[in-house]
Amino acid sequence: MHSKGVLCEARNQTQEALAAYTNALSVDPDHVPSKVSLGALLWRTGGKSLPVARSLLSDALRLDPTNYVAWYYLAMVHKDGGRASDAVDCFQAACMLEESAPIEKFSSAC
Repeated sequence: MHSKGVLCEARNQTQEALAAYTNALSVDPDHVPSKVSLGALLWRTGGKSLPVARSLLSDALRLDPTNYVAWYYLAMVHKDGGRASDAVDCFQAACMLEESAPIEKFSSAC
């Protein structure tokens, strides 16, 4: 279901992507990629979605604190929400983690 959301996003089918990510989370509420993708998509839609995006991304980081993509989007949410200091901290975490991330995820190498 997460893959369907990614595909829908690539086709600019925002509502379908939102539904796919939501469905993926209904099956597995702790699926970090779906939390990150949904949080990022909600950030891009902006407005009243920012608190929900912040919650999803924070939850993703609780489950996987080394997810630099989640840190990046949480920084963007904080930036757009006027929380510059929090944004800077998140950007720094994202940069440090991205630099130390393997080129390919270990789980996908096997």
